[in-house]
Amino acid sequence: MARNDFVDNLVYTDIRSDAATKNDRHALRVPGMTIDPWIAVQIVVGALVAGFIQGVSGFAFGLIATSLWAWTIEPQLVVPTVIFGSILGQLISIQSVRKSIQLRRVAPFLLGGAVGVPIGAALLPHLDVDVFRFVVGAVLVAYSAIVLLGARLPDVSGAGRGGDFALSVVAGTMGGASALSGPPITLWCAMRQWDKDDQRATYQTVFIGTHTLTLASYLASGLLTLHSVGLFGLVAPPILLSSWIGSRWYRGMSGATFTRALFLVLLFSGLTLVSASSHHLLRFAGR
Repeated sequence: MARNDFVDNLVYTDIRSDAATKNDRHALRVPGMTIDPWIAVQIVVGALVAGFIQGVSGFAFGLIATSLWAWTIEPQLVVPTVIFGSILGQLISIQSVRKSIQLRRVAPFLLGGAVGVPIGAALLPHLDVDVFRFVVGAVLVAYSAIVLLGARLPDVSGAGRGGDFALSVVAGTMGGASALSGPPITLWCAMRQWDKDDQRATYQTVFIGTHTLTLASYLASGLLTLHSVGLFGLVAPPILLSSWIGSRWYRGMSGATFTRALFLVLLFSGLTLVSASSHHLLRFAGR
């Protein structure tokens, strides 16, 4: 079977029931593929949920969307669609904190990420990604739960730009190895004791920059296909709407409420990582 036929069939067919057929007159047709209506609904709902959470918290689109889309879209299409959706949602939701953007503050994170990503990419062939994600997820769950139960965040307000750079090298390495650069940067910004607008303005600007570079690399390497463009068109409207609604909700939050929401999202992200990686590890162990 040709690769395009494989992609078209996997995106179109409900992989749980295999009930859909390409002759279904109710099927949704987008550039490059035909999608079963129920699958299209699942994709749109995933975009709405992930876009809203990103609009409120300023991050986590990738973790949420991947956990919802991975069951209906093949990985080669999930990753570019997640990157596209994250950029689109960030561009909408960052408008609520645009006055707090400081390029001087963002620069160390971008430079550190540029150093760390290639290191992570080089480590990837030697890394058990599922084990790594399980460990990161477990740490996120434990730490977020402790903070939500009333523990104070460590104060690293004196870390300076050198600390920001060092942390972003670590985050970039994690991103290059397993696409998990978001949680450490978000957590670090909270521990820097910045107010909620400064936190969001910093990490959202970093995410927009790194994701744009990633999407450009996909385009240059030919990973973006007509199928990708079709999915981009399907998810763009719900992401725009839900990210805007989420960012409006964010404006009414106090600093304490935002911190709590932030760690609830981190907790959910950790649970998502633990659940997904456990599934893969158990399946591998059962072979």
